[in-house]
Amino acid sequence: MKHAPVFPKGRDLDTTATVLHTWLAARHEVTAVEIDDPAYPQGAGVSNETVFVRLHSGRGIEQVVLRVAPAAEHQMFLDPRFHIQHQILVALRQHSDVRVAEPLWLEEDPSVLGRPFYLMRRVSGSVPVSMPVYNLSGFLADATPAQRRALWEDAMGQLAAIHRVPVDVVDFVDRPEYGTSGNQQQLAYWSAHAHWTLEENVPDTVHALLQWLTDNQPAASVPGLSWGDARIGNIAFGPDFRVTAVMDWEQASMAGPVADLAWWLVFDEAHSTGLGVPRLDGLGTRDETIELWQDLTGLRAGDLRWHEVFACLKAGLLSLRTRRVLRLPPVDTGTRRYSFLRHACELVGIPEPQEGL
Repeated sequence: MKHAPVFPKGRDLDTTATVLHTWLAARHEVTAVEIDDPAYPQGAGVSNETVFVRLHSGRGIEQVVLRVAPAAEHQMFLDPRFHIQHQILVALRQHSDVRVAEPLWLEEDPSVLGRPFYLMRRVSGSVPVSMPVYNLSGFLADATPAQRRALWEDAMGQLAAIHRVPVDVVDFVDRPEYGTSGNQQQLAYWSAHAHWTLEENVPDTVHALLQWLTDNQPAASVPGLSWGDARIGNIAFGPDFRVTAVMDWEQASMAGPVADLAWWLVFDEAHSTGLGVPRLDGLGTRDETIELWQDLTGLRAGDLRWHEVFACLKAGLLSLRTRRVLRLPPVDTGTRRYSFLRHACELVGIPEPQEGL
């Protein structure tokens, strides 16, 4: 069976356990640290280093997750603001109904493990992974339609909970250096991201999509927190098919709620009909997803097409960055079933991207 690639970190895990033991013992009365085997979770993303850790203390054995900021050569995002990932977990635990892992400790001094890191409590649950795609195999494929429906409805409930978070409790994700509104900030940031990751080789397709987004920017959008990577594959579910944790907040911004809905829809299509794979019975269709989200939030999915085009552009740029970071060979466009950038071009009616995109 083919699994998602695990980010090659090259870390000495025995040394990491020793250093963590010293660091934790001095602060939190931890008597021993053990690194799980396998330490790197199967299907771990490439934007951070993730290690499963066991802590021994007077409280017993605790299962935690170590997240380490990426080295420059593995960095997926321009100016990743690593500390905000910990900060948003704190805010959401204190001020919302969003189910996230309990944040434990943040260390911004890079001298300890070579880069900043934080630890959070490990949450049990199953995750619908994309490799192999969850619509073909895994716990969702083995579930009944009724169980899938319960899972989808609870996931949508959590998405709506994110969009009820008061702006003032997450104002630290705001990026005023990129503009005044969330849309302005996102356009400026992702334009800079494109030039950062592709340098002088930004494709004409990317320029054209950025120009279309600028020319067609909504006059007004609902402000608010955007999870950023809003998809079913970033949610853990318990045996009752309810959400145990909403994960991966690297892209959190003030892009607003509709940006998350668009991202969800784009990835739902990419992992089903975009691959020529039927969506599993019980998971919400596009129309059902939009309708339920609107009912749960009380919002309207205005300017959805604009946000979907933007979601495709972002995802396409991240795919290009991933190939560079992991030194993957160029994509064979003749055999690839789905391309985010190609889909964006289809949505706005501009020429399809050149070979390799």
